[in-house]
Amino acid sequence: MQAQPSQPSTDERRHKRNQRALLALALYEFPAHLQFKNLGWQIATGEALERAISELVTVGLIFREGDMLLPTLAARHFDWLELP
Repeated sequence: MQAQPSQPSTDERRHKRNQRALLALALYEFPAHLQFKNLGWQIATGEALERAISELVTVGLIFREGDMLLPTLAARHFDWLELP
């Protein structure tokens, strides 16, 4: 008998939403780069934004140098595949 998966917490759902929004915006704006200082009003602010960026950088979907953010080649290729 399989256990039912637990429901994600409100914080986890918010964190996933922030990551999705950030990656979607970076892919949409490419080849232009995003600037960290301009994302607060678009995605999230403070620690929530830093956490989303950090997670996407860690898994290799966003490249960050200083204030500049770009989707990585892997992220762009995955987007190009247009998976359902």
